[in-house]
Amino acid sequence: MLNSSLRHSIRFALATAATASVSSMQAAHAQDAKPNVDANDLEEVVVTGSRIRRVDAETASPVLVIDKAAIEKSGVTTAGDLLSRLPTVSGAATNPAVNNGGGFGEANIELRGLDAKRTLVLLNGRRLGLVGTSDATDINLIPVNLLERVDVLKEGAGAIYGSDAIAGVVNFVTRKDVNGAELTGTYGESAESDGKYSNVNLLWGTSGDNFHFTFNGSYQKQKEVWAGDREFSKFALYLYSHSVQQGGSSRVPNGRINLPATTPGLDPALAGCGSVTRIEGAAGSTQADYRCYTGADAFNYQPFNLIMTPQERGSLFSTWDYEINDKVQMYAELLYNRTSSGFEIAPLPFDGNADDVVVSSQSMYNPFGIDFGGVSGANPNIRVRLSSLGDRRSNTSSDAKAVKLGVRGEIGDSGWNWDAMAGYSRLDQDARIYGYLLQHKLADAFGPSFLNSDPVPTPQCGTPADPIPLTSCTPVNIFNLADPAQISALGTITTSYHTDREFTSKQASLSADGKLFKMPAGDALVSIEADYLDQQASFNVDALTIAQPPLFLNCEIAQETCSGLSSGGYSVQELSAEVFLPLVADKTGIQALNVTLGSRFSDYEQFGNTTNSTFKLEYRPIKDILFRGTYAQVFRTPTILDLSASPTANSVTFSDTCQGLTPARLAGTPSLAAACVNVPTDGTFAQPNGQVTGMLFSNPDLDPETGDVTTVGILWQPSFADGLNLEVDYWKYKIKEVITQLDPTFMQAQCLDNGSYCDQVIRYATGPNQGQILEFKQPTVNLGDLETNGLDFGVRYALRSEAAGNFNFQVDWTHIDSYKTGAIEVVGTFNRQFGNFAKDRATASIGWNKAGFDAQVAARYIAAEELLLPDSGRAVPPEENPPLPIPSVTYVDLYLGYTVNDSLRFSLSGTNITDKQPPILYQNNVTNANTDVVTYDTIGRRFSVSATYKF
Repeated sequence: MLNSSLRHSIRFALATAATASVSSMQAAHAQDAKPNVDANDLEEVVVTGSRIRRVDAETASPVLVIDKAAIEKSGVTTAGDLLSRLPTVSGAATNPAVNNGGGFGEANIELRGLDAKRTLVLLNGRRLGLVGTSDATDINLIPVNLLERVDVLKEGAGAIYGSDAIAGVVNFVTRKDVNGAELTGTYGESAESDGKYSNVNLLWGTSGDNFHFTFNGSYQKQKEVWAGDREFSKFALYLYSHSVQQGGSSRVPNGRINLPATTPGLDPALAGCGSVTRIEGAAGSTQADYRCYTGADAFNYQPFNLIMTPQERGSLFSTWDYEINDKVQMYAELLYNRTSSGFEIAPLPFDGNADDVVVSSQSMYNPFGIDFGGVSGANPNIRVRLSSLGDRRSNTSSDAKAVKLGVRGEIGDSGWNWDAMAGYSRLDQDARIYGYLLQHKLADAFGPSFLNSDPVPTPQCGTPADPIPLTSCTPVNIFNLADPAQISALGTITTSYHTDREFTSKQASLSADGKLFKMPAGDALVSIEADYLDQQASFNVDALTIAQPPLFLNCEIAQETCSGLSSGGYSVQELSAEVFLPLVADKTGIQALNVTLGSRFSDYEQFGNTTNSTFKLEYRPIKDILFRGTYAQVFRTPTILDLSASPTANSVTFSDTCQGLTPARLAGTPSLAAACVNVPTDGTFAQPNGQVTGMLFSNPDLDPETGDVTTVGILWQPSFADGLNLEVDYWKYKIKEVITQLDPTFMQAQCLDNGSYCDQVIRYATGPNQGQILEFKQPTVNLGDLETNGLDFGVRYALRSEAAGNFNFQVDWTHIDSYKTGAIEVVGTFNRQFGNFAKDRATASIGWNKAGFDAQVAARYIAAEELLLPDSGRAVPPEENPPLPIPSVTYVDLYLGYTVNDSLRFSLSGTNITDKQPPILYQNNVTNANTDVVTYDTIGRRFSVSATYKF
């Protein structure tokens, strides 16, 4: 019996007359349309999910197809926008709305919420082989105007495609049979007159007696959108103690200075403050220029952040086919893409302790007469926002190249085909990051200083007894960086730094397929293939950012930039086979009963051997109904970054459960002792900042993930209702030895629950900062098992009417019943470690066309969910910190088009026309913009116009 959530979702799916238009009327398509006519003159094709050529387009594998018409009507501008609307997508994949995601304009696809690394991306049936800084394939490299369709295989396919195809496969199929030229121009912007987008695309194809050539050139530009220009994101909102507060960072432009009550000569007016800040407009040269710091002084960093990073892309794509003779054909495929982008975030924060810089008591600007800062924690801390430097920002470029060359043909009249292919891909990603200071010069500038006795007294670093030459150092007054003279002084120690990442992939394959032998129900078919894949990556950084062990917290510039050189790679040789066996056909109660068996042997130089197999069953009791089921063994090897990335600093949103620690709390929760090592137990301990310093660590000892995927479904195409298709699929994934980078909130919860990961947090042992977090290590580990299961439901109906026009109705819905990692169930929640796992996501649409006009109304639905323990400022039992309800969200999109003639077409698209705002999850629970920018629309209502001219 259906539970209430399931019933609600079905009612929504059947009642809603809208969707993102992400699926076509077909159940599946070919990934390679090379003709080979059988005895019945039907075209044999290779369907995504198999390498066997068959007449049937509908097989045991559940495939969702987004065809060219659906892509156009979606109104999307990038492949990332297109696929993010799929109901099968969950989790926390990167997209250009993630400002802190590196600023490369990347977008990943994360099927089933199983991490983008577990979704394999193909281009025309072959690995794209371009892995970006997100450690997954950037699907925005592929222009949407180029696409004939996108096939989404909703099952594991390790035996067919090898590693990474755990969650499924996305196969981008490009337009090939083009003759003539097609020019398309698009322009769009938001209702707030920002986020402007423009695109120009030229597609041209020509044919001869024995060749066909296509060329596509595309240029697109996406302007940025600032968080400060949207109501939901203009302030850093925190949920503390059951109330919403406009908070921010304790690194403020006027400084937050910790002052022990025992400070010699402390102004009595400041004695009870704990920490002080400079009074606005005051010089900061005497203690009278300061007052107590309060929460209202926190720095609102949100207006400085982006909720859409800028992108500028130019791409070229070409295919070439040449028939050497009737049996042999040469082919080539070339993709080139260059993307410029960049992030922008608030000015650099300075933290005397974390940055290991001492502000000297002997600085001529220090009105308090004591030392501040230093990583030892022996001195009280000083925190300042270096606004005079301007924003931290990056200019990035991604240069992607992929080429494939091959020869294919037929073996006489045997019905066998063969294919030999070699490919090479390379992605270079460069970044220049601005807004930082040289640490060794900073230490001198904040160190001892004095006013020398030159004819014109001048501030000088050092002491009168040991001066530092004026040409080598300029003292900086950290107590008043708003002073124009200090802005100039800071300019003498500013710097930028550079990173360079290179990823290469070499692949080769030799395959053959054909008839194996005759069976009573038809021909047994087989496909065999030998593959070679080599992947290598290197990451180069400036010497300025190379960090030193054991903590890797300090380098020549700010802590957050610290990293190191790294490189790695691996190769694999594989042999696979797939056999299709038609067991029974045209019998009473069995129109068709087919079995497909497949197996892949993989030999990795680093991980050894593995064999993965698959079993698929198709059963048609009658023509109208197809029962289908698949079982697949899957695996994923660790990525190069998983294995060999250098330790990298990470700013993590975190709330410390040790706040307000008392002996009574320790007695009531003994596990707090391990989580709160060095924390004072007098109840006064408070976390000074909403973010802590994390350190990401790779792991060369990782094991590959293994698992299995089961799908069972039914496809019904009733003959009494022409044009109606209904399908339901149950799916279940089991993954062992899951590779993941641990989140501090997750590790804290595990420490309290079972004592795991308690040693990953490093706290100051003594001094005024005792108990505060110096570093939270974030290792990459094999984290037990992961299991998820659910249902996919689809309805498509085409209604033809000469009087009223043609109508298309579509519904696609995914229900996640469970998603467990270890004992943790995340379905129905936003989880800081894994992302967004709404139980139900659905799309639906009504389309219409007549006499050159076409239109569509569409909607995307994300079910309500919960955020567990949202009030992170309260170290209280869960029953006193109830879940935060996250409401359901429905986005409505419109499309209008008019075809003037065979040469000219216009269209208008409206996205999120109701201007639905994203739900607020609060800054203490997310990293960006008070909401989940991966899942929800951050831009709001927007429109675009497009025109296509064929000639």
